[in-house]
Amino acid sequence: MKQSSYVDEEGRLYAVLLPNGTGEENAAKGLPLGPPSLEVLGLPEEVEIRLHNELFSRQIFTTKDVRKRRIDVFGALQAAFKVDTERIVQIYLAQEVKSNARRPGFKPLPTPPVAAPIKRRTRRR
Repeated sequence: MKQSSYVDEEGRLYAVLLPNGTGEENAAKGLPLGPPSLEVLGLPEEVEIRLHNELFSRQIFTTKDVRKRRIDVFGALQAAFKVDTERIVQIYLAQEVKSNARRPGFKPLPTPPVAAPIKRRTRRR
């Protein structure tokens, strides 16, 4: 048996086992490894799919994986909700701009520049 993966119609990534000699095009028919469906959590579908794929990317497929790697499960949750956090921050910023724009004589501060990524030096040997 060999491990393979596929993407379903909604964009969820699944790991499966395929018999040796079976082509990757048959991955959707393989023996499921995980992650399991998270539908029972009642999350919005977009969030549920992101969380599912975060678990997939961390190779958290089984009960054993979840029990041994709770910190990775937490990381998957954080990553899945990070996008929503950014949306919430943008809502607050937009609201602040609106309310401050109504104040007479208000001048908004300039947007600070985004810091450039730090370049790491490589050591010569």
